[in-house]
Amino acid sequence: MVELSYLSSLSWLSVLLLFGVLASIVSIKFKLPQLLMLILIGVGLGQTNWIYFDEAFLITFGIFALVMIVFDSTSKFKLSDIGTIYPKALKLALIFLITNLIFFTLFTHLLFDGVLTVSSILISLLFSSMMSGTDAGAVLAIFKDASESKLPKLLEFESIINTPITVIFPLIILFWFEGSLHAGDIFVYFIRGIMAGVGTGFVLGIVSFRLMRKEYLETISPLLIIALALISYTLAEYIGGNGVLSVTALGIVFGWAVITHKSNLKKFVKIFTNFLTIIIFILLGLLIKIPSDSDFLIKSLILFVIYLGLRFVSVSLSFRNEITLKERIFMSLNVSKGVAVAVIAFIILAKLASPGMLSSSDVSSMHTILELSFLFILYSVVVSSITMKFSKFFVKDF
Repeated sequence: MVELSYLSSLSWLSVLLLFGVLASIVSIKFKLPQLLMLILIGVGLGQTNWIYFDEAFLITFGIFALVMIVFDSTSKFKLSDIGTIYPKALKLALIFLITNLIFFTLFTHLLFDGVLTVSSILISLLFSSMMSGTDAGAVLAIFKDASESKLPKLLEFESIINTPITVIFPLIILFWFEGSLHAGDIFVYFIRGIMAGVGTGFVLGIVSFRLMRKEYLETISPLLIIALALISYTLAEYIGGNGVLSVTALGIVFGWAVITHKSNLKKFVKIFTNFLTIIIFILLGLLIKIPSDSDFLIKSLILFVIYLGLRFVSVSLSFRNEITLKERIFMSLNVSKGVAVAVIAFIILAKLASPGMLSSSDVSSMHTILELSFLFILYSVVVSSITMKFSKFFVKDF
């Protein structure tokens, strides 16, 4: 493995961007899944072990990408859609979360650990909470050419809603392991994260976009939007809120605000977000290592099939007679993982560099769920991409 200086890191980023742009052109020309191609390029480059980026860079870049993807997607929300689709998406997200935390934790523990200790069960719970959401960046990339039908919008809303869940719950468990969070503090931490996060985004958005209502500077205003998105995230986190929720609120306010040359601002944000999406999904591919242990690989595939089964149960419980069987299968197979899972995985990777109070068995279990997390990103994107190719079979008005 080559240890990179700042210059070689920049060079590799340039190469990754070039590969990503070429892959995107090919995917558009031949109507291939862009996201899958980006990840496969990363997987191929990752097997060479030529490229290495430290955990701090991966966490920072991952959060940056997550912030801009969430902002870009939420800024497109329509008031009418929020009133009709949001309650249904929230219901699905909560049922899927509860199903995962109970049953998927159990199956993960039985397949990959089996030792009945509090810490081992919590590590299985950590993995199931990471898998409880669909990724906003992945879902929006997959559905970018979809029609205005109900199901794509519902899945997009769900991905935005459960992205904070994918981040908050794993962090609670990690803080518990560190000893910085106790059982009695969990509820307060959760509520504070929601209230402070949403409040920060709304206040910052209302004040900032009101000031931008009539003033537009061609070279400055687009950069100001990016700065506001980053400030929204960091400020919320600094005061104890959830940064993703803050950016979500900011994006919604931006979508509703009356701003001069708003279409130009949206176009810039879209291009910039596309750049980040290309880089981050190739980076995800770099971190996916196909295990040489066939037993581990088979177990991971079995666990993923169980996961899809639990997803189908959650979708069926959420909608029952509202959608057809084919539509339920379609929603069950669209469970793409991506940036949010990767950010938590990067944080775990950084913590394992100095495990502190973790026992050797806990460290081993953490490494196992890291490998599983990256494999699940690959599996989910493959399944979602294939499902999209046959979308008209599942959904008539797609």
